[in-house]
Amino acid sequence: MKFLIRVILLTIIDFVIIWIWVRQVNPDPSISIGILILIPLVVILNLIIALILYFTKKEFVALFIVNSIISGILMSYLFGKGIDRYQNNRLESWTFKLKNETYTITHWKLENTFSISESSRPGSSSEFLSGKFIKKGDKYYLSTDTTEFIIKKGYLYKFRDDSDSIKLTKIER
Repeated sequence: MKFLIRVILLTIIDFVIIWIWVRQVNPDPSISIGILILIPLVVILNLIIALILYFTKKEFVALFIVNSIISGILMSYLFGKGIDRYQNNRLESWTFKLKNETYTITHWKLENTFSISESSRPGSSSEFLSGKFIKKGDKYYLSTDTTEFIIKKGYLYKFRDDSDSIKLTKIER
């Protein structure tokens, strides 16, 4: 029972330390490859601590060996959540399908702009429209020099003509 309590306590400490570090680093998707270095780093760090404790306090060796696995899993999970947080602070997206085309609307929050791209097959898309994005109440207004669309309650209005209402699927991260 004492061992389990220590594992839980060490897991909580790991969680707090890793999450504070991830928030500080604020990882964007371009550095996601870093996880290939970070997971082994926390595992090796815990194994080094276990090795040092082997010569000083043997009763904690098993704890840090178990913690090496837990901390690797926590690093992977929290680093992924950090990237999601970065993305959610900067953009939100919706998709919809018309005929054989998939359209994606992306709201760039920091610039208050939007872009619309279309894709006829996975891995291939082209942006064809961009403009200003304004939020008023529960409505989003997407405007260019010649067009204005409205997003309200999960629907896109005025896409092809004034009577259009297209169901949107919000992309969650």
